[in-house]
Amino acid sequence: MKLHPLIIDRDAINILKVIYDHEVIQKNSYTLKLSDARSRTSINGTGVAAAEKLSSYNLIALDAVDNDHIMSITNKGKEFIEVFDQLVELFQPKQKGQQSVSIKYELTNQEKKILVLTYKISKESGSDFVSLKMLVEELYPINQGGKSGAVSRYVSKLEEIGLMQKKKEGRKIFVSVTEKGFKTIRQQYLKGLMH
Repeated sequence: MKLHPLIIDRDAINILKVIYDHEVIQKNSYTLKLSDARSRTSINGTGVAAAEKLSSYNLIALDAVDNDHIMSITNKGKEFIEVFDQLVELFQPKQKGQQSVSIKYELTNQEKKILVLTYKISKESGSDFVSLKMLVEELYPINQGGKSGAVSRYVSKLEEIGLMQKKKEGRKIFVSVTEKGFKTIRQQYLKGLMH
């Protein structure tokens, strides 16, 4: 299946972006009516052809219901729009006078593992924050003795560079992946695909 017809279909990309924003960014329900998507973005005509194209690429699930269509984004659709957004960002012209200074910090394998595992647990549990105790149990299923201090130090390092955040509730510590941390996970995933 060729990618070019999809990439040049502005209506299809707009519909996919609206569904992605609806579910992932705004954390609303995982389904959206095509009529609602049309009202949120500029789509030529009914948008049915664009939605059917997205469905043919397995980027959305599409069902006709009561003179409308119900859509939900697939995992493949989510990955597609995330990579598409990165490509758009890559080709954005830099503002005049805007200088970017970046300090490169290579994550250790353990830091990567903690970052990805925290994100995975938070997605599975439906909560942004994960208890440090649960994270330690996932990292060290057999023997957690003395490991929570080491994991806490790793999390503190990741917090210093803006990839994670910690909060304390009573005696419990909770951690979560920041937006910057999520972008780092995506970039690492893309690097893995390129090599």
